[in-house]
This record gives sequence, C-alpha cells and structure tokens, in this order.
Amino acid sequence: MAAGAIGLVRTAFLRMADLLVPRVCASCGMSVPVDTPDLCESCGWAMSELVSHPYCELCGEGRGPHLLREGICTACHEGNSEIRFSHFVRVGPFAEPLRQLILRFKREFVMDHLLGGLMAGAIQGRMDPREIDAWVPIPSHWRRRIRRGFQPTRLLADAAITQHGGHVETILETAKYIPPMHHGMTSVQRASAIRGAFRLSRNARVRGKRIMLIDDVTTTGATLREARRTLREGGAKWIGAAVLAKWEELPPVIEGVDPSMRGQ
Repeated sequence: MAAGAIGLVRTAFLRMADLLVPRVCASCGMSVPVDTPDLCESCGWAMSELVSHPYCELCGEGRGPHLLREGICTACHEGNSEIRFSHFVRVGPFAEPLRQLILRFKREFVMDHLLGGLMAGAIQGRMDPREIDAWVPIPSHWRRRIRRGFQPTRLLADAAITQHGGHVETILETAKYIPPMHHGMTSVQRASAIRGAFRLSRNARVRGKRIMLIDDVTTTGATLREARRTLREGGAKWIGAAVLAKWEELPPVIEGVDPSMRGQ
C-alpha cells in the first residue's frame, strides 16, 4: 500500500476512534483534534515555558540566567550546596502542566512514553548520554510496587533511556520501608527518615563507574542524596541525577541577589 493511502487509512481510523473515545489533552482534559500532540495548545505553550526555565546544572535549583556562571549557581560554585551532583538534569519545576502529567503517571500507569520523551530531550540537551555507564532508577519499596502494580521510575527510565541506547540497571534496592513524607517536614527530618533506605543489589558492580540516577520528582533532595551516598560507598566515581521535576518555592525576586545566598 502506498504511503499516501496508509496515511488516509490511519487518519480515518483516528477519526473513528475519536468518535468513540474523544481525544483529550493529557494534562487538562480539554478536547483536542485528531492528529494533534498529547497536549492542547494552551498546555503546550505552558510546557514550553517550564522547560525553558534556567537552573543550576549541579543541583537543579532554578535560578535566573544572571545568577548562573557557566550554568552553575553561587552555592555550588562556593561548595555550599548539599544537593550538588556531578551533573543534574531536569525537565522543569513542579508546576502545571508538568505537575498534572506526573500525578496522572503515578496514578494511572500511563504517560511514561510522553514523560520519558520529555526527559530524553532534557538529557540530550544538557549532556552526552553515551558517557554514562549505567542509568539507575530510584527504587520503590515492594509494598508500594504491589499497591501500584508498577514502579514509576523504572518505566520512566526505560522510556527515556532506550531512546539513547543506554543501559538501565537495578543497582539499588530498598533496605527499609519509608512512610510517605508530608509537606510540612523539614529537609533535616526527611534526611533522617530516609537514612539507610537503600543498599546495593547483590550483583551490583559500581566501582569506578559513571552513574546517573533517575527519579520523577525531587523536593528536598533527601532521596537522591541517600542514593548518592550508597553509590559512593560502593565506589562509583561520578554520580549525576535526572528528574522530571524539581519542587521549588519561588521566593520574591530581588534583582541581582541569589536566593541561596540570602542571610549569609
């Protein structure tokens, strides 16, 4: 069948499917036409704004471009950041429409290819993925995997990294159950709760390797830091992190003042 005929058949099929199950925006639920992207025009523009937000390439904190030197914030330059990694990649801040896509992904076992594609683009735009020896999803405890029926970070890693031909490895496993963190917890409380949460899997070999951790959302960075500590103890020489979203409380802007350095 000629390419043109195949295209006509595909369009007719999509239109028929649209009559039965109308296509909607993956984020806001608004009806969208056949043969359109997963997001409506409004959410598409909003997503473009999110992914263009500048951030530090070592800790992932959002900063205005005038507060970054060679892509690095003042705190990381001066060694004052607790969440500094060898490299940090994020799709955007935890805000709409990215927030809604992530929450739906966690609930419904969908959106992994859409979100994986966003992560793959963010990675490729910031680094050469061929330099990484292993891509390691942050593991979920078996109780959560049974309740959900899947491990979100593994689905995300598979969808994002297969586009680069990389190797996703289950190097980390959970060593204890961590109760859900609540919003009012301080970074110190979260770090204390998650201490000892991970261990290397039985056949893991990390010594001398360049490893990139993968997570969906990071808030205080406690989970990523604990995973990094575990990998460092195993001998990893380079540890980066890639996330879909970084939660950040945007403070009032004071021109020329780096938020991380206030009060110092």
